[in-house]
Amino acid sequence: MKTVDIKKYIILIPHHRLDLVGANAMKQQFISLLRKQCNLWIIDMANVEFIDSSGLSALVIGLKTAREHGYRLAICNLNPTVKMTFEITQLDRVFQIFNNLDEIFSDSDLKLATA
Repeated sequence: MKTVDIKKYIILIPHHRLDLVGANAMKQQFISLLRKQCNLWIIDMANVEFIDSSGLSALVIGLKTAREHGYRLAICNLNPTVKMTFEITQLDRVFQIFNNLDEIFSDSDLKLATA
């Protein structure tokens, strides 16, 4: 998993599979983010080819953690299979999901988080 830290926001870039192993790594990343002053956590899923219930659970934990600390969490670049998983589980109604990073930065609500 790669992390890009840019002042007011941070981009997490998980790789290939967000299964039990990837989910545990992501949970650790969320814990480490609490030490940083980033208003917006972005999860760029462009490289994720597979997600299971462990991965979804990790993302829900991340969203809950972000909200508890006054941060925002956005997800982008879902491939069609992963997007379908979000839709089937109705988590597409819970998360702020964008097609790409440009959409995130053009969203007026999230602009405030990065200002």
